[in-house]
This record gives sequence, C-alpha cells and structure tokens, in this order.
Amino acid sequence: MNTWGLSGAPTDEAASLNDHQRAVLRCLARGLADHEIARVLAVTQEQVATEVAAILGVLNLRDRMAAVVFAHERGMIRLPLPR
Repeated sequence: MNTWGLSGAPTDEAASLNDHQRAVLRCLARGLADHEIARVLAVTQEQVATEVAAILGVLNLRDRMAAVVFAHERGMIRLPLPR
C-alpha cells in the first residue's frame, strides 16, 4: 500500500464502486478537498465532483461526511499510527 492509501481491496458495499470511485473515496476519507483529489488523481475538479455525487448515490449516503465515515468503518484506508 502506498502512503496515500489509494490501494486496497474493495469491501462489501464498496464493491459496487468502480476503481476510480474507490480512489476518490479514499482521498476523500483522508480529508482531501476536491481540488487536491483532482491533483492526486490527475483529473479535473468537475470529474471529482461528479464521482463524489455518484459515490453518494451508489452507497445511498446523504453527504461527504457520511462517505468519510463509511470509508473509515470499512477499513478502506489505513492512517499512520501517531508516535
């Protein structure tokens, strides 16, 4: 796994997302803003916004915060342990 936490196997409901949507969700869960996600994934901000809307629809979540909680609860990213 790289330091951005962009790799990892899909889990349960996350399996209904495509690879790009999972990458966006992982970035979102790390606290990145749309413009930062766009830079990391080499896409436009508009594409990120479209993917976030699709993620919320596919997972039946009400907002970005719910998506962040979803990703963390499913172990989609691993944050470094504090020292």
